[in-house]
Amino acid sequence: MLKNTPSKVTLNYQETQEETDHEGFTLIYEQEIVCQIVVDDGEQQQTQETLNVRVLILGSEQTLDKMKIELSCENDLFFHFIHDVTEETFQQIKEGQQLTASFIDYPAICVKCLDKAHKDPNKYSAVLRITQDGDAVIEIIQHTEYKNVELIQFQFVSLPEESIRMAITKKYQKVKQKLQQMENKLKDINDVVKVKNPQLLLQMQRMNR
Repeated sequence: MLKNTPSKVTLNYQETQEETDHEGFTLIYEQEIVCQIVVDDGEQQQTQETLNVRVLILGSEQTLDKMKIELSCENDLFFHFIHDVTEETFQQIKEGQQLTASFIDYPAICVKCLDKAHKDPNKYSAVLRITQDGDAVIEIIQHTEYKNVELIQFQFVSLPEESIRMAITKKYQKVKQKLQQMENKLKDINDVVKVKNPQLLLQMQRMNR
């Protein structure tokens, strides 16, 4: 559990743990967030896209070695950015954004700010600015009656090509696994219907032809 976080977010590692990646990071948050994407190519092109956001940690309840935020997009398999933070690099973030939290609290702060943009997009928005060199910044902005206030920003770098290939392969395997699970579940349902009501099964099979 991340205790005493200024963000008032308490994460239970056991409750949130869903999977680990090949580096041993534990997934503690995953959500789709609508982002305004601004591409700095000299013309400031703007689009809106739904991004998949994942927050992962490496460590335990008592110690945090590293954490990262991953961005990907279902509409672009090669869209992959990462915000990778150690305790040392966190000190630069802390000073630059005037945070009062310690490194152990940082994942909870990230989750809380990102979740605001997910749950209340009318009051909070996520703006992703992609620079000409391919790196990016996400700004979480709160909209008030008189002004817009930036709560926090995360610096991202684009993943190298080999890492992107690994991410695409993992995504494909995950989809394939879910499809197999659905097929197995459908087979189980068909077996039950075949025993309980064979005529209904025949009707279902005709409808699917």
